[in-house]
Amino acid sequence: MTALAAPALSPVKKREGNIELLRIVCMLMIIAHHLAYHGVAMHAPLRTNKVLATVLFSGGMTGVNSFVLITGYFLAPFRAKRLVSILLQTLFYSVGLTLLCRWTGWRQDVTDDAVLRSAFVLARSPYWFVTMYAAMTALLPLLQPAVQRLGKRAHAWVLAVAALYLCVIPTLTFQDPASPYFHQLIWFFFLYVLGAFFRKYPSRVTRCIPLHAAVFALSLAFIALSCLWGEEHAELFQRVGSRHNFFADKNTIPQLICSCALFLFFANLRVSSSALLTVLSGASFGVYLIHDHSLMRDMIWRTWLQIWTLCQRGTFWLWALLIPPGIYLACALADCLRKYVLETPLMKLLSPACQWLDEKLSA
Repeated sequence: MTALAAPALSPVKKREGNIELLRIVCMLMIIAHHLAYHGVAMHAPLRTNKVLATVLFSGGMTGVNSFVLITGYFLAPFRAKRLVSILLQTLFYSVGLTLLCRWTGWRQDVTDDAVLRSAFVLARSPYWFVTMYAAMTALLPLLQPAVQRLGKRAHAWVLAVAALYLCVIPTLTFQDPASPYFHQLIWFFFLYVLGAFFRKYPSRVTRCIPLHAAVFALSLAFIALSCLWGEEHAELFQRVGSRHNFFADKNTIPQLICSCALFLFFANLRVSSSALLTVLSGASFGVYLIHDHSLMRDMIWRTWLQIWTLCQRGTFWLWALLIPPGIYLACALADCLRKYVLETPLMKLLSPACQWLDEKLSA
């Protein structure tokens, strides 16, 4: 990048209430997605409940994509303390919840090998999202400086090529995300670069809140309708080796549009930060780790909340509104307790080593 191509952009450090609110909204959408998917509500016998559950399901990957876009939007640099915090937090919940399921008898299938696997939070993690997010965080010493130095044309070219390979071609050819042409980590890199572009080069289009709201609503509706229609015509999707809910995948064109619209909507809102908002937003990662542990899913959605029973009632819409924020608040409370009792004093001890590593990597 030449000096005239683009001004140097320092990573944003101040709190922005709109982005903190977006983190919460993203996690609520992910919880709602799990309610519909792991709770099997998408197969509800009542048509209205089935449609509602499909809408909840359709927004799950929108939340995931938007969550990663935030990291790029702030041009987040590498911080050893952040990476260590992610790994320790994941290790705590991965092992802790596995042992809890075993000791309480909630699950009868928790073997010694399952406990051992839970300790390998990256290689054999019960969380696919954490594995990719932690890997991206670890590679930020390479990624962040490169993205920061890109001029506008070069930045746009990188995004165009990446979008063609990772999104456009896979959508048009109905490629499954598990295909050898797609990797979750590369997708996260792409979202990081895209989020940074939105921050570095704003325009009238990226600042138009009514446009973003309309595009989000229309694209989410398209995804939900395609899932409903696809289930009734599953044989058409099977002919091209795909699933009926294909367009809800994170790297399809409709889902990318939906994610960008949601992200830009909140990025342009004016929301004052507050202590409560900061605490709730800071707990979003812990909320994910608690409620989506692979051993906890059936316990939460099928045993405790009995979503299948609820989705057969006319009041399912009310439960669909109440359960995601209820789970968020309960998990956030547990994570705040963990943070202030365990993480805060532990990270004080590790801070000198983390600062030393940051200095070495930035030298």
